[in-house]
Amino acid sequence: MIRTAVLALAFLCAAASAVAQTGPRASDVESPEAIVLAAYAAIAREPGQPFDWERFRSLFLPEARLVPNTEQRQGAFDVLSPEEFIVWIDGVTPPLGGENDRGFQEEQVSAEVVRYGDVAHVFSTYQKHFWRSDQILGRGINSFQLVHDGERWWIAGIAWDEESGAGPIPPEYLP
Repeated sequence: MIRTAVLALAFLCAAASAVAQTGPRASDVESPEAIVLAAYAAIAREPGQPFDWERFRSLFLPEARLVPNTEQRQGAFDVLSPEEFIVWIDGVTPPLGGENDRGFQEEQVSAEVVRYGDVAHVFSTYQKHFWRSDQILGRGINSFQLVHDGERWWIAGIAWDEESGAGPIPPEYLP
């Protein structure tokens, strides 16, 4: 009985340690600007390397929602959880290290941050391309909804659209 209790306690301590290690980087969640840049960094990857899904998960409220543009979802209007987003992206990504694996980067080129108390909205203009390539594959705007819990910022939701469906990005949202 005592041995079982000791083993259970050791397991709980190990599990707590593992959870603590997968928490967010403090610098990722210190401001609206930082959490948005961390989200972009988590979905960038060199050829042959995986996305940083643990970092990605650490930025979102568990109930957060991601709303892709309908062109990316074959005309469907879908609302995804962070986990559903990960499954979707992993499903459309070429196999790691395969001949078609060119990596991926989506980077912010301009942002407008509006904040009131513990809520913030970031209208983030982005461009996407293969890893370290100058060829732009597309541009769009991510609309981040953020909340602060007194200790850190969280992503509550992201909705986005791209020029391919929405038309040219207005000049006021470009650098």
